[in-house]
Amino acid sequence: RKQSNFKGLFTKELRSLMYGFGDDRNPANDTVNVMEEILVEYIADICQTALAPTRKSRLSIEDFRRVLSRPADAKKLARMEELLFMQEDIKRARA
Repeated sequence: RKQSNFKGLFTKELRSLMYGFGDDRNPANDTVNVMEEILVEYIADICQTALAPTRKSRLSIEDFRRVLSRPADAKKLARMEELLFMQEDIKRARA
């Protein structure tokens, strides 16, 4: 697998998430780095899976819906739908 150049992209957010889920206020850098590697790998895998059958150059919401429609990803799909609904709700409220 190609080495990613996203190192440090999610560090701040991961530290906050880890603390929110019960880790130390300042988690060890090695732990954050491992979590970041796992996160970037997961995102890359989801994107590759979404693009695989279509061979398109751009991803759509429907591609992610298809990938997350597996029973094991039901909670992730529900959260994605909730966030999309909230995004539309905010747009309507601003208009």
